[in-house]
Amino acid sequence: MRILVTGASSPLAVGVLRHLLLNSDLELWGGRHQKEIPIVDPKLHVIDLDLETGFSETLPAFDLVVHFAGVTHASDEQQYWKINLDGTVRLAEAVRRGGCRRFVYISTRCATRGSGAYGESKLAAEHALQKLDWESLLIIRPAEIYGCGSNEGVDRMLATGRKWRLVPALFGHANLLFAPMHVDDFTRLAAELIREHRNGVRIETLCGPEDLSGIRLALRISKRYRAVPLPMWWPVVSITLKALHKIGFEIVKPDQLTRLISEKTGTAETASNTPRKLISFL
Repeated sequence: MRILVTGASSPLAVGVLRHLLLNSDLELWGGRHQKEIPIVDPKLHVIDLDLETGFSETLPAFDLVVHFAGVTHASDEQQYWKINLDGTVRLAEAVRRGGCRRFVYISTRCATRGSGAYGESKLAAEHALQKLDWESLLIIRPAEIYGCGSNEGVDRMLATGRKWRLVPALFGHANLLFAPMHVDDFTRLAAELIREHRNGVRIETLCGPEDLSGIRLALRISKRYRAVPLPMWWPVVSITLKALHKIGFEIVKPDQLTRLISEKTGTAETASNTPRKLISFL
């Protein structure tokens, strides 16, 4: 089976690729854009993909596409729609012309109405993909993933606690809820779902083992690093960050505030495919 994994240089895609490379009967192709793929393996072929400008040549025929590539943080919100929606549709139509009838889309549990440009663009892409005639369409909606060493989300809170011994403890909004999932758990579970090859449309929300409020998350991180939780009332945080953005200090992207307090597609308690035996470093 020939599989294309887009966004293959990202930590999440790299982890899934490493799991899939354990299958000797798979021929894997990694979609590269700007960054090199940090894997050297004779079973992994590299192809350049740019979802915004299109494809410079006809794509090879693939049996399955696992679509990680997308924009997660952008100052220009139109970029979310150009890449996450238009680019996804362009890719889907291109691989379908080559005969592909199995597609896996890595979405987000923020794919809800009113969640901001990122979440809404992912939701729109989900709907667009479901309008196409697939033998198998799997949509994976992960919760907050940590352990990648990134400079955002829970990873950023962990880094702050480790370096400065301070952890922001957000409170003051009913939707300030987290279900953190370690990157190793996500890549393992995603690879398992990809290998299943069930027909039809499936939507799976993947969450960590617990649902945590902003306060509980901060206390968990504080305990790990012997840091001090710093209570931060959400209305004040939101107003302050928006004011800073207006005068040129962009601490977060414009839509991240909306995303944080948006409705979610699932929780640790309700997620359909969250086994209870998960890594819990928090």
